[in-house]
Amino acid sequence: MTTPVSVLEFFERFPDDAACLEHLMCTRFGKYIDCPKCGRHGKFSRIKKIPAYQCAWCGHHIHPMAGTPFEKSRTPLQKWYYAMYLFTTPRRHVSAKELERQLSVTYKTAWRIGNEVRKYMGIVGSGNDFNGQTEADNETGSEEEETQTGFAGNGHSTTAFGT
Repeated sequence: MTTPVSVLEFFERFPDDAACLEHLMCTRFGKYIDCPKCGRHGKFSRIKKIPAYQCAWCGHHIHPMAGTPFEKSRTPLQKWYYAMYLFTTPRRHVSAKELERQLSVTYKTAWRIGNEVRKYMGIVGSGNDFNGQTEADNETGSEEEETQTGFAGNGHSTTAFGT
């Protein structure tokens, strides 16, 4: 069994979106591929302004994010990769609230990323609303928030459950 990658090692390997896109291109297509348009074998070069690669011979574009959960997402690719990293660490079960905190995104975005990652990892069942896996996440608000809700000083916290 391989040793888990630390957070530091993760960010050294994927320091930005360009490194993530390069990894995605190599994973999906390989370093050297046959161009679907002209048929020549070679390495595709990165296009600077869009997340795509082009054939050196004919200029045909390949979009590595096409057909993936990242395709129409405005969330940076590095955040998607970090979410996948969190799901593959020994803890494995990551709630949307935890993703929201770790990725610094809205809850809606965190929920979508978590749902897509679970779907592609095969954790979510085939159309079942509840597949037997439940996640809980405790969160205590600030003292000011607790005072406004009437729970100041009595140790109450909010627990969010998700499937």
